[in-house]
Amino acid sequence: MNHLEFALRNLQRRRARSILTILGVAFAVGSFITLYGLSRSVHENVERSFDEHGTDLTVKRRGIAEPFGGTIPETLIPEIAKIPGVAAVSGQLITFAATDNDDNVLAAGWAPDGFYWDGVPLKDGRVPNRDERMVALVGYDIAHTLGKKVGDEITLLGEKFRIVGLTDYHSIINRNQVIVKLADLQELTFRTNAVTFLSIKLEHPDDQAEADRVAQTIESMEKLSVSRSEGMLRNDSLFGLLTAVSSSMAWVALFMGVLMVLNTLLMAVLERTREIGILSAIGWSKERIMVALVIEGFILSAVGSVVGILLGVAGSKFLSAIPAIGRYVAVEPTLPLIAATALAAIILGILGSFYPAFMATRASPADALERA
Repeated sequence: MNHLEFALRNLQRRRARSILTILGVAFAVGSFITLYGLSRSVHENVERSFDEHGTDLTVKRRGIAEPFGGTIPETLIPEIAKIPGVAAVSGQLITFAATDNDDNVLAAGWAPDGFYWDGVPLKDGRVPNRDERMVALVGYDIAHTLGKKVGDEITLLGEKFRIVGLTDYHSIINRNQVIVKLADLQELTFRTNAVTFLSIKLEHPDDQAEADRVAQTIESMEKLSVSRSEGMLRNDSLFGLLTAVSSSMAWVALFMGVLMVLNTLLMAVLERTREIGILSAIGWSKERIMVALVIEGFILSAVGSVVGILLGVAGSKFLSAIPAIGRYVAVEPTLPLIAATALAAIILGILGSFYPAFMATRASPADALERA
């Protein structure tokens, strides 16, 4: 009998326990993929949203915990526009707004002269004229959800806006966003002459030295924080908390799976004292017995990881299908994340099997047969 046959036979003899252990590992791996993928997707979706608007640097109020809670005075826009290396500056006001049927959408207010309007991808309709008020561009996904089309009205913060166009962005956030004139949203949110973010286009966006110089100049003017669009959430406390909580829960779930493998193998060793003693008596070395038990841990972890990958992908799709989450975040586990999680589970499972294997080889064959 070789090591693999020995391991498979033992797993089959205790089929219920083996299946439960595999399911434990599977849920641990699936939870890790889903939770860690969620925190990573939040950052990626927000960054992609700003990238689609052609933003090189993002300016926000320093020290504000809420991502959309800070305000910046519009009076800073002309001053920032004069900084050497700055090609254009646009401000936008962002807020969550109640709409039809008490649904909530992400509403953005854009100034008429902002560069955001350049190259807006339209699915239908047109962009608002410069002097138009109380009109809106609606992301195609949210328009489909609400059953809206060009010419219909949409309610934001208790006021009616006429839909003049449907946007067709790639970012899930932008596809579920309602865009209105900045002055209209400022009036409805009582934030006169204020914006949430300033977006900056650089003359030479690939010149990191120039970008750093512009950022340092802006940060010296007011209590502002400047970052590249791909790193704008790096120092945000709310998103940092989300990342820390989801990551911690993911690692706890993964280690719980490893503990299940360790517990299963330890119980198997205690139940098979006589069998292990016989193997020692007929000439199996301690190393050979240990390898056979480690192979059991490997099989449990590997099969559990495969099932866990399927659960993780399914869980990610489930989260994305929930309107409150999928409207702003597309949870998409990447191949590197899946591979790294499965590999970590297998390695930890193997490491966790060494202790039971060591316990199995401590006693002499005579003592093992006597205790049995």
